[in-house]
Amino acid sequence: MVIPLLGSLVYFVWFAEGAVGQATYTLTKVFTLVYPFLFLRKIGSKGLIPAKGTKKSSILWGLGSGLTICAVGVLAMLSPIGSMIRDSATAIADRADGLGFDDHYLLFAVFISLIHSGLEEFYWRWFVYGQLRERLAGRWAHVLAALSFAAHHLVVTLQFFPAPLACFLAGCVAIGGLVWSWMYEKHGGLLGCWISHLCVDVLLMAVGYQLIQSTAA
Repeated sequence: MVIPLLGSLVYFVWFAEGAVGQATYTLTKVFTLVYPFLFLRKIGSKGLIPAKGTKKSSILWGLGSGLTICAVGVLAMLSPIGSMIRDSATAIADRADGLGFDDHYLLFAVFISLIHSGLEEFYWRWFVYGQLRERLAGRWAHVLAALSFAAHHLVVTLQFFPAPLACFLAGCVAIGGLVWSWMYEKHGGLLGCWISHLCVDVLLMAVGYQLIQSTAA
């Protein structure tokens, strides 16, 4: 639960530019993929795929929730919140350049939307939430998993936005975490959570692209 937070501090705060930050970003993602497999024999693979008879429901819930969140996000970008986010376009473009993402933004966007969303669901819903619910009462497992999921996002948002807006956006991430852990619990698998998360990341990558392009105009 803490490693992604520490990693984000390294690659977004302490060594935000250059090889150290890039390497730490990569190693953090490798950790979230590999670490759960160390316990696979002990905890089993239950929950990696939808429970029997829930695949169609998982897909519908994933698309429905993902598109709903995206619609809210589009409305937010048309509101004063969107203006506040656009005010930080230069800082976002500079950080993308420092991490080396701007020259390969399309590939980065595909990785984040398609692969990274699945990796995060694997780590935060299947592994973190899945193990917390074995040790805590159900609602506390949901809350703690959501807060730990939002923690490293808070580090990121604080680098670009005023603290109130950064906390608001991280709070939205926590709500997303609650929704996705509830969906994971409902369907007994990651498919719906991943589809929903994928939709949201596509929107975020599109907004990021627009912000970066606006600084080059």
